[in-house]
Amino acid sequence: MNTPAGLRARANELENRVPPLTAGPRTDDERMWLEKATALHAEADQLDATNRTTEQQGA
Repeated sequence: MNTPAGLRARANELENRVPPLTAGPRTDDERMWLEKATALHAEADQLDATNRTTEQQGA
């Protein structure tokens, strides 16, 4: 299972592959990387929320 920090690190790697918007229109690959990065950020947020809920129930 991936950790939230690991998921965010992978998302940041994908985002860093994409040049600034001022460099021109996005390619299909660049759009795919950004979509995947968004999904990874959402998964990390969900894991964080799940972990917080689990910790609160155990306290």
